[in-house]
Amino acid sequence: MTQEQEKYSAAQLAEMERTASSRLWLGTPGYVLAGAFVFYVVSLFLPQVTGVPGYKVLLFSDAAEQAGVKITEYIFAVCAFAGVGLFTGLTLALRRTAFALIAWMFSTVALVESLLAMWLRQTRPGGEEATGAGVGAYLAILAVLAAVVVYSLIALRRSPEQERIARERARADDLDEVGYAQRAALVRQQRRGGENPLLVDDRRERAARRSAPRGEQRGERR
Repeated sequence: MTQEQEKYSAAQLAEMERTASSRLWLGTPGYVLAGAFVFYVVSLFLPQVTGVPGYKVLLFSDAAEQAGVKITEYIFAVCAFAGVGLFTGLTLALRRTAFALIAWMFSTVALVESLLAMWLRQTRPGGEEATGAGVGAYLAILAVLAAVVVYSLIALRRSPEQERIARERARADDLDEVGYAQRAALVRQQRRGGENPLLVDDRRERAARRSAPRGEQRGERR
């Protein structure tokens, strides 16, 4: 691949790098992400609240309302489905960075809402003590937490292909018009800095003058 890239211009390599950035490289963390997806799907069929499976909470069913499901639990169910269920599934299938970023966003919101939902469950009034968080809720939270950690590691990381293309761009001799303009502007700026007397570093010379004997200083002045 490297020998082929050497034949491309800097502009072509830049376009290749943009194309590569749209594809997500999962690597080993991808297996953890796949596990989180499977755990979340399983949690939909387990009780999220006592006697109410997760998919019924997601569908805003009457059973969920009768179980006293809070608004935070509904928000968690929707965000977890969007982040870990829908967009993580698309990320695993299509390897698109855009889907990973959306999944990361929804999963992060779901993780925050899960903390609020668990806190409200623990501080519920005495009349709702018969209903509590089920094993499905804890499994879904675990899946969301794993997804957030994995996306934090890989969502903004360069793939090996991007790194190879970036190295080729750094070695490329030819530049596009924008690159030449930037290089010329940098050279002009450096030349102006060297010619500007205000930017000349004469601190050592002044320190030497101050440390010289007074007689020598008087002689220099004469």
